[in-house]
Amino acid sequence: MPTRPGALILAACLVLPLASAACSLVPAGGHADLAPTLSFQDKPGGPVAFQSGQPVPTFDREPRLRADLDGVWRFDRVPVDTGLSLTNRSSVRKALDAELGSRAGMLFDSSGWPAIQVPGTFNQPPDRTTTGGFYRIDFRLPAAWTDQFALLKFGAVRYIADVWLNGHYLGYHEGGDTPFALDATGALLPDAYNNLVVRVDNPEWGTRDDIVPWGLADWWNYGGIVGDVWLEAVPGMSAVRADVSPHLDGADISIVLQHRGKANVNARVEVQLWPAQVNPSNRLDPDAASLIPADAKPLLDHHISLGDISGDSVFRVPAPFSIRSADLWSPSLPALYVLQVSVYANDERVDDLYTSFGLRQIRVDSTAPRVLLNGQPIVFNGVALHEERQSPVRSGAPGGGPLTSVTDIASILKRAVAVHADMIRIDHHPPNQVLPVLADRFGLAVWEEIPLYHFTPQTFTIAMERGIPQQMLAEMDLRDFNRPSVLFHGLANESAGSSERASALNALHALDRRIDGTRLTGQAAYGTDPADPTSSNLDVAGYTLYYGVLYGARLSGAVIQSALTEAHQTYPKKPIMILEYGHWSDNAGEEPQQLRVFNTYYGQLSPDFDTEQDGFVGAAVWWTLDDYWTQRPGITVETFGLYRADGSLRPAGAAAATKFARTAPSTPPASVRTKGVAVAIEPGHRHNLLLPFIAYGFAVPALVLILVIVVLARVRRPAW
Repeated sequence: MPTRPGALILAACLVLPLASAACSLVPAGGHADLAPTLSFQDKPGGPVAFQSGQPVPTFDREPRLRADLDGVWRFDRVPVDTGLSLTNRSSVRKALDAELGSRAGMLFDSSGWPAIQVPGTFNQPPDRTTTGGFYRIDFRLPAAWTDQFALLKFGAVRYIADVWLNGHYLGYHEGGDTPFALDATGALLPDAYNNLVVRVDNPEWGTRDDIVPWGLADWWNYGGIVGDVWLEAVPGMSAVRADVSPHLDGADISIVLQHRGKANVNARVEVQLWPAQVNPSNRLDPDAASLIPADAKPLLDHHISLGDISGDSVFRVPAPFSIRSADLWSPSLPALYVLQVSVYANDERVDDLYTSFGLRQIRVDSTAPRVLLNGQPIVFNGVALHEERQSPVRSGAPGGGPLTSVTDIASILKRAVAVHADMIRIDHHPPNQVLPVLADRFGLAVWEEIPLYHFTPQTFTIAMERGIPQQMLAEMDLRDFNRPSVLFHGLANESAGSSERASALNALHALDRRIDGTRLTGQAAYGTDPADPTSSNLDVAGYTLYYGVLYGARLSGAVIQSALTEAHQTYPKKPIMILEYGHWSDNAGEEPQQLRVFNTYYGQLSPDFDTEQDGFVGAAVWWTLDDYWTQRPGITVETFGLYRADGSLRPAGAAAATKFARTAPSTPPASVRTKGVAVAIEPGHRHNLLLPFIAYGFAVPALVLILVIVVLARVRRPAW
């Protein structure tokens, strides 16, 4: 992300990593000892991610008893103690309860607090003052919740959340962009009124060096409950999540199951693979089950016996399958399938889990520095975006506020499609969980990243020792595990430090591989140092380039080409990903310069696309698709957008639409329905995935040949 001239005294420190010694000017704001809540535990069948005492569940919408808590809440806009927020809960629970006061009482009247929308924010631009407070909602649960196990799920709360249900403390979470779940079973009141109180602290950026991001970020720091909130009932025997690792000829499925309670059950699982049909009528419906055509028959129906299960237990069950004549996901054919996992206890169907996924493979060519999607070279014409509402326009500025509705998210993606972009780099933090779901269906590849933004040697060390970046990456990976559009995981943006950054990137890359392994990893390094060595152990080498814009001589194709050449020489076997190039356009008079920047950069990048002979550039991402609010001193709205706030294209946007179209994949059909012939395979035989089909293909012709030989032998039998 660019730091514009004059915006900040520290701009030189942030833009020029060569001044890394000066970049240690980081506030000493605190020494947090709040522990991450996510860890991995060894369980039968393999490691399972746990958070706050429970296995990390799916956050997809499932056909379970559910209480949606989105809507109007009440908000007590009071300062909260950040020192308490970032201190080990065993040390400060009494102090937190004292700060809470009577707000979680059953008879407490919060009607005097201002109303606030959830999901949403408590500091809509230009409000820079609110950094925390207490949310409360009162709601009635029907009698159907009696004797139910229940999870309270949050899409995202920025930045630290502490949660009480009916006065019972459920737990906390740090990290403002990824989901978390808390066990609400013991605190629920079925057939009665309940109250939920959430203490939210969103520390001001630049005041501490122990939060992520730590500060000086060039976007708006939206605080509050920024994601959906809901209660979800789960049976005693349930499917927690189903993770699909795709291949070109099938997939490895790992199902996490949980048994709770004292009752012994004889359990089994039914795994069904369904074709999906995505069309204008269901494209915006996040429910995976809505993609199954009414006349569809399962492509796979596989039963797995689990035997007798007793006591509290969590375990993994593999269910790999092979598939023939499958449709593979790509920007030109966003083909999806739906996995249904049904759980039976004592022959009674007690739970269903649905998730959509796509079959695809993304890798780096071992013989050339290029990206291969499904075995074919591909280059991405990308746009970056901030997760921010564009409408209603306010005096020429974006509407502001986090993207929370399906229609708002879809409108942003449609803008990207309209300029023929085929990849989006989302913000510098994980987006609303619906965005990659819709990207799957629009055929937009996604570069998704965690907010290690402008980190210094000091802050890298502090953050990694705390374990918060690791938790953020794990939560992002787990949430979007089944999203085929997410092809890249970004691990840092425009950060300083050498050994500290390399150490952090290597650790995060290794963690990403252990959790997932089906995406490519990278960072967005400063383009001022094309020989930056810290991408050595990542899959791709990513850079931001602002020669002639923020640094270097005047705008010059020769300077850009020199930087590209040096980057390629530094990483001769890695695709070079240009993750930012652009220019602001604060007024109509600056639009011609923005257009010149686009034409100059694209003119240098496109001949080196990895689809060209001897090419090595795997992506060229314009910064940005839309304008966005910022908390940078002296600036209110950053105007790097290809689009103006009113939705009209700037000249650079029109040029991008024309030039992107020359190498863009073919336009996806309006309706995509998948097909295939699938069979279950025995776990551990991944290398023999196509064996059933190969055997069938050889066996039938062989039998026919044998019959022909026998018949001919009898017809031509010699007479001796």
